[in-house]
Amino acid sequence: MAAGRQREFDKQIALDAAMELFWSNGYSGTSLSDLTNAMGINKPSLYAAYGNKEALCISALNQYVNKYGSPHMDELNVPNKSLRSRLTAYLKSIARMVSDPTLPGGCFIAATTNEAGGDCLPAGVSQAVAKINQLTRKTLIDFFRQEASTGTLGKTNSPDVLADYILTLQYGLAVMARNGANRKILDDVIEYAVSKF
Repeated sequence: MAAGRQREFDKQIALDAAMELFWSNGYSGTSLSDLTNAMGINKPSLYAAYGNKEALCISALNQYVNKYGSPHMDELNVPNKSLRSRLTAYLKSIARMVSDPTLPGGCFIAATTNEAGGDCLPAGVSQAVAKINQLTRKTLIDFFRQEASTGTLGKTNSPDVLADYILTLQYGLAVMARNGANRKILDDVIEYAVSKF
């Protein structure tokens, strides 16, 4: 090996390390030195593999969606279960993840959305998280529209409002978990919330 050359590294493992660091500390609270230390690489390797800090954060957000966000949606489409039981399973899946002691806590998307409200985020990261939020909302709206078309949802219920209601719940659960609320507290909130369906 040539002098000064960094050994090969696993890009997915390094990206997971970056994702957890951004998730824990936020974009503005994460330095390049923090990232290279957590990822086990040097700055030239980081730039070569991921681009700059902004591009790395966008990749980390997408990694989070694929690894921790999308799997919850499977709970909404389980056949032969009532709407209430599927929504309960969906929200409890989120509650399990946001309160998992082996993870940073809360929701990376919710935390980054909060950062987007100020001057903390570069435009690319703000746009990426906004796009993720829009896609999640659209997916929930489509879900409720489908439920309405099959008769499991009353015609007076607005799919848009219900999607916003569920999004508000899941972000609220994430903030509560980040503040130390245990699973029983989160599950009790979920049971009350889904009793409206």
